[in-house]
Amino acid sequence: MNVSRQRLPDGLLLHEWEPGDPARIRGAIHLVHGSCEHAERYDHFARYLVGLGFAVYAADLRGHGGTAPSRDELGYFGEDGGWDAMVEDLHRLTRHIRAKRPGVPVVMLGHSMGSFLARHYAIVHGMELDGLIAVGTAHHPRLLLRSAVLTANTAIRRKGSRYRSKLLYKLSYGAYNRRFRPARTPHDWLTRDEAEVDRFVRDERCGFVLTAAGFRDMFEGLRFITDSARIRETPKTLPVLLLSGKDDPVGGYGAMPERAYAAYRQAGLTDVRLKLYDGMRHEILNEIGKEDVYRDIADWLDRIVTSRREK
Repeated sequence: MNVSRQRLPDGLLLHEWEPGDPARIRGAIHLVHGSCEHAERYDHFARYLVGLGFAVYAADLRGHGGTAPSRDELGYFGEDGGWDAMVEDLHRLTRHIRAKRPGVPVVMLGHSMGSFLARHYAIVHGMELDGLIAVGTAHHPRLLLRSAVLTANTAIRRKGSRYRSKLLYKLSYGAYNRRFRPARTPHDWLTRDEAEVDRFVRDERCGFVLTAAGFRDMFEGLRFITDSARIRETPKTLPVLLLSGKDDPVGGYGAMPERAYAAYRQAGLTDVRLKLYDGMRHEILNEIGKEDVYRDIADWLDRIVTSRREK
């Protein structure tokens, strides 16, 4: 196995996990991490996929991990249009993957905010993908998202785009721990695995608060991916896999992934699958029993690779 990092011309820090023998590569996974974390947190999962013959590529997103120029830039995606800029970052990276690994299927897998970006990507560049996996995703009411954008824009006007608003944080993340009282940490909602929670808490690159502009960008992205007219622009034959924990507050304890599933089916997509895992919280790739999730993803990827080979 080859594990490496490189700085791309656009400034993104790219992490790569690849089989030692390029001839063994069956497909490429473009992994998109969530908010307030970084790509290296997926090392265990990436190594599992490499063992199955997949090359894995994951960049630290704008305002995250090693891509952020400094700690002050964490959670800041840009003055204006930060969300669209991140989607285009993913577009350039997909082209990079295609050029490096021509002829193999490319599947985009996004977790949490990364799943929002991946779903947006599938709308505007879906023909470049052989599959989409959305892990720990959400599908909020659009009226609520409109209000959230207005609240973020008010904070920007009053305090500036880099302001870190306690109100925006509370509105977005404040209720996530309520079901898990008494809470051991502010991040118990991530997973039942206390060791994983502790690693997150200790990691200086995790758990920061998005800037007001960062929250606005994410809310605008959520409005885009919940627009039924936009969803219909997703290629009808794109295979989509939705995975979430039944105790994931980000997904409304299973309700929002079900809403996303229904939206894709109503849009005419012909290959959409949904699975919810009993007892699992937000980070199902870091959960107790994650091996079941890994196997389900592996089985789905096998189907995608086989289908691509038969075409």
